[in-house]
Amino acid sequence: MHRYQKVGASRYVPREQCQTPFAGWKRIDIIQDALPAKDQGKAADAGGLLSIEEWFGKVATGDPEA
Repeated sequence: MHRYQKVGASRYVPREQCQTPFAGWKRIDIIQDALPAKDQGKAADAGGLLSIEEWFGKVATGDPEA
């Protein structure tokens, strides 16, 4: 059995001293219609839309924005 070891807090955990970054998965093109109104349209400012394949590529390579 593997032991859990916390190596750091996620950058997506809200904090008072800084703005929480826009989650990378919210840039996936096929989910745009399912996002809450407050998040719709933010993908362009966060680097543009991603295909699901591009997203999986980021996850597979350990991209910190994935």
